[in-house]
Amino acid sequence: MRYFITLTFFCWGLLQTTLAQPPLGDRIPEKMNLFIQKRMRMTEKEREAFGPVFAKYQKEFQQTLRKNREDRLLSRQQIIELQIRYRKEFAPIVGEGRVLQIYDLQEDFIHILRDIQEERMRKRKGPGRMGPPPPPRDF
Repeated sequence: MRYFITLTFFCWGLLQTTLAQPPLGDRIPEKMNLFIQKRMRMTEKEREAFGPVFAKYQKEFQQTLRKNREDRLLSRQQIIELQIRYRKEFAPIVGEGRVLQIYDLQEDFIHILRDIQEERMRKRKGPGRMGPPPPPRDF
């Protein structure tokens, strides 16, 4: 009986811990937001104003990527249009001269995530297994 109670509490605690954490996909935009704020050395006032606007931008950015998954050229065009539109919202928060830095840091963050993912894939394959070479990056 004692074993059953212990096992029940252990499973309950494990379930609570798992449910308390958001899925990884939900944490990435938040991590990107913090990455940009930290690299740009934003003030507290800038952070408070930037967070909600960036979350809205990031949501539209992801929707644009999903919607135009088949046509990369159209996807790039619509992302540029989205960035131009949001430049007007970011400029009063961080200043006109620093807006482009937001988009550059977003690209840097995406490249860092890709590098981490590629490294994890290499580790899974093991030392003796060589897969096909990675595709060339678009710069």
